[in-house]
Amino acid sequence: MIVWSDDPDVEPTVIADRSPVSLARTMAVTIHEMLEDSDAYAGATEFLQSNPPPQDWVEPRDVDDWLEGLRDATPHPSFSFHQIPIAGGADGTNHGFVNRYLEQALQEREQALAEEPSPRIREEPPARTTLER
Repeated sequence: MIVWSDDPDVEPTVIADRSPVSLARTMAVTIHEMLEDSDAYAGATEFLQSNPPPQDWVEPRDVDDWLEGLRDATPHPSFSFHQIPIAGGADGTNHGFVNRYLEQALQEREQALAEEPSPRIREEPPARTTLER
């Protein structure tokens, strides 16, 4: 998972996990906390008020339902999942491949942001939560 803002001075945060269930939950909790701390996204407050909080997510399906509900309720913050093969390196990670992949994903996101006007209500950058694995 990569969390970034439109602020060019703020480095993206990368979160990875071998378990897609754990990664989805971490992402959903991160987004939930970000939305709780900011009213920068249109529709987010209403979404949080009408959907269960993380402490009520019992099954992986609860997380999936929350993420899909968020996607339906508001276009931002946006999210997507991509599987990156990890093999090689002393820790099992092919660092060169992963770095190239992440750099490409960041460039694509920067291009997309430059092409689309932001629907934010105000000009402050979104709240960020840095999580460590």
